[in-house]
Amino acid sequence: MKRYFYAGGEKHELDAADDRLAVDHVRARNAGLSDLVDDTSPISKLPGGITLVDRAAFSSTVYNQLEAAGVVQPVYRSGSAFVVLRPEVRVELDPGQQDAALEAVKASSVASHVTGSSVERISLQPKSGSAEDALDLANFIYENARPAASSVRMLQVVAKPKSEDRR
Repeated sequence: MKRYFYAGGEKHELDAADDRLAVDHVRARNAGLSDLVDDTSPISKLPGGITLVDRAAFSSTVYNQLEAAGVVQPVYRSGSAFVVLRPEVRVELDPGQQDAALEAVKASSVASHVTGSSVERISLQPKSGSAEDALDLANFIYENARPAASSVRMLQVVAKPKSEDRR
């Protein structure tokens, strides 16, 4: 299934980076699975204890165990950047949009928890803990309620510019 997100009211496509995974070391520790992820060599370290690693670092058995515990999340490419989705949605509201946004949350096939709500913003987490479910939820809310913004939390990894590019 082709993945996408909305930014500035425009649809942006995401391409799966099947050779990469995002590892959440905090979740691994909380699930008692640190021994399975601590020795992996990170390609990049991200905020919140997340690392980007080669998918080949894990056997299918270990991957399935980590996925079931919500320790690994898929990685995508958007342009030249790697994108790591997080299982969090933030909906920004213009005046009068809260009811429509909350109705879209209820109508979505993605079950979620409201983690924060005001007349200006709604924060959500999918009950599954899946970042892809969060992306689907954010897109559903945007497409059905048209709030000011509805987006999944993303971490982006962009290559460092070459020294000759910095001049």
